[in-house]
Amino acid sequence: MTLGSGIQVKTAMQNDVNGIAWCMPDYFKNTGVKYLIMGINETRSIRPFDIPTCFWWEAPSGERLLAFRGEHYMTGNFYNIEKEDIDFTHMIWGISELGKKGYPFDRIGIQFSGYFTDNAPPSTAACKFVEEWNSTHEFPKLKLAVASEFMEYVEENHAEELPVYRNAWLDWWTDGFGSISRETAEIRKTQNAIQQDEGLLAMVTLLDGELSPEIEKKIEHIKENIIFFDEHTVGAAESIQSPFSENSVKQWLQKGAYAWEAVKKETLMKEEALARLQPYLHKANFPVIYIINPLGWDRSGSVELFIDSEVLPPEKKASITDVSTGKKVPVQLVKKRAEGAYWMLEVKDIPALGYKALKISTTDELLSPEILPGTEIMENGFYRIEVDKKTGAVKSLFDKELRLELVDRNNPYHLGQPIRETSEKRDTPPFHRAVSDHISVEKGVQGTIWESIKIFSDMPGFSGAGEGATKGLELEIRLYRNTRKIEFKYSAHKEIITDPEALYIAFPFSLPEAKIVFETTGGILTQGQQLPGSSSDWNVAQNFVSVRSSKGQVVVVSNEVPLWQFSDFNMGKFERYPKQGLPWLYSWVMNNYWFTNFRAYQEGTFSWSYQLTSTNDTTNAFATKFAWGERNPFATRTLPAGENKLCNASLRTLKIDGPENVLVINIRPSFHKKSIILHLRELEGLPADIKLSPADQTLTIKKVTEINSLGERTGQPISAIRLKPYEVKFIEVEI
Repeated sequence: MTLGSGIQVKTAMQNDVNGIAWCMPDYFKNTGVKYLIMGINETRSIRPFDIPTCFWWEAPSGERLLAFRGEHYMTGNFYNIEKEDIDFTHMIWGISELGKKGYPFDRIGIQFSGYFTDNAPPSTAACKFVEEWNSTHEFPKLKLAVASEFMEYVEENHAEELPVYRNAWLDWWTDGFGSISRETAEIRKTQNAIQQDEGLLAMVTLLDGELSPEIEKKIEHIKENIIFFDEHTVGAAESIQSPFSENSVKQWLQKGAYAWEAVKKETLMKEEALARLQPYLHKANFPVIYIINPLGWDRSGSVELFIDSEVLPPEKKASITDVSTGKKVPVQLVKKRAEGAYWMLEVKDIPALGYKALKISTTDELLSPEILPGTEIMENGFYRIEVDKKTGAVKSLFDKELRLELVDRNNPYHLGQPIRETSEKRDTPPFHRAVSDHISVEKGVQGTIWESIKIFSDMPGFSGAGEGATKGLELEIRLYRNTRKIEFKYSAHKEIITDPEALYIAFPFSLPEAKIVFETTGGILTQGQQLPGSSSDWNVAQNFVSVRSSKGQVVVVSNEVPLWQFSDFNMGKFERYPKQGLPWLYSWVMNNYWFTNFRAYQEGTFSWSYQLTSTNDTTNAFATKFAWGERNPFATRTLPAGENKLCNASLRTLKIDGPENVLVINIRPSFHKKSIILHLRELEGLPADIKLSPADQTLTIKKVTEINSLGERTGQPISAIRLKPYEVKFIEVEI
């Protein structure tokens, strides 16, 4: 990686934050970056290793970075190196302590700031400190150096003796994002949505459409706002002790603005991407719904969309048909508005980087009233669900195919049960937990696609919305009729409370000899498979959490909530070597425990959901693709009847043939020429071959080249794409 000034960048440095995404060794591959320095802040966390340690840090693919777990990023300041009044005492004590602890090398890299504060500008005071130290002490000598010098020394002298860690380096400070649940949810959705937009724009490129250079700038603007929001703090230093001060309020509004700017601009980008694709979506002599799949594999699933009343009157009976197969598509009314309604469709086999056209046929016959089910039991060909009236949660979930009860009745909480946690000392034990009360279990919806039960309850800290309302929590449990899926949809009306509190949802599963598996950023790992000393009280799931055994697996997905605690409530344990425990999952919806820089309170209505399935397929590929399918909805376009120009009832722009163990993470146009970029990852630890071919005679693949994560060519054009176990590749396809 070379900067515009010609400086070769070899080293990545991350300070303060105490974890980093597991994908980084893969992303730095072939960029010239081969070193990683972590200046870790141990506040409210523990550090990996007892002493500063160099080691080879491996991604699941086997790609490595030479990593250095250094001391605090201002260790030099603790030694007074930036002070005008020179005092060697602390430096002497610091070096002495390293020797006592058994530090193995005769050199060490120590970071410092120009002044004793975060984000400080440089200062020349350290020059005088170093000069006087070296003139006074024969050994050790001090030298002001750039970050890579120490790493080069280690590589040249100790590379062969360093340990190798193929572990995720999980971040302790991610729990603070539970204090901004609404914005965290929207950013998670927007991160996925922008990938869908890029897939739509790649389809336009493959169809020989035109893309404005300004589109790339707009996408970069959205991604920049996402990155600035995802930076690890979201407020003032005094945000907890003075949550309503002018500085606390202003800093949060500024930080939150990054999230809403990204949401706003992505909404417009989605419309622009669909507008660029629309010339290839032709009208027919009947209303048409186009279901568009911007991901890299054929998919089936449910999709919710809004249709104007003039196209599909919500009070009339209608049918929707797959034009390519002639089969009817299940459809269900979700909710009405004055100008139209939201409908859910259950679609099948939508081509990757392609679409299917659906025909809307209406009648003058009125829709008959729904027949509502009972209020405690739901059952279909896959599951039997029983809700406990006392807890308002699922006390029994029986999988008919696996012939297993999936709820562990030894847990004091039922499946889907909300739990409120409080403490007197914010993030320090003891913690007190209570469940909701005044439970009301009511009839839900009886529909073509799902049936449901609705549950209302009260809980301290949560109040009902509207005058006279008493219920602060709402839950709808949806059992899907034709697919193996259950959905838990929550809504909470949060009061402003600054005392320490947290909200969990319990998922205590029962599966013989099961382990917990989850997807982090850049890999899939089992409970306890993180770098020792990295985050263990809680974990972040990028897309899914699975309870898995030899008999099958249960997969849980949340589009909104990333934080989970596994096997138990773990706040304050700080386990360096966590072990696998019971297959009990606790979704950590919100909290205000972090004592600085995050919000002290949340307010208003917040909605979130979980999608759950179970299967005898125990692969990573199944769990990953189920999760990605749930978190990446199909794009849609509904066109009224017009002149019949419909020529393709089903369209595929590019064939990507490969085994199920390959995930196409992202597809985007290059913008600079007629080409698209594929980001691929192997999921199962098996080699895989990928074949690309034109979907029709109008498309020609001129060249396929492997590139790095920056889009730079790393070799000559290739004739075949082969992935090694867990390998990540970036491929440019010129057309």
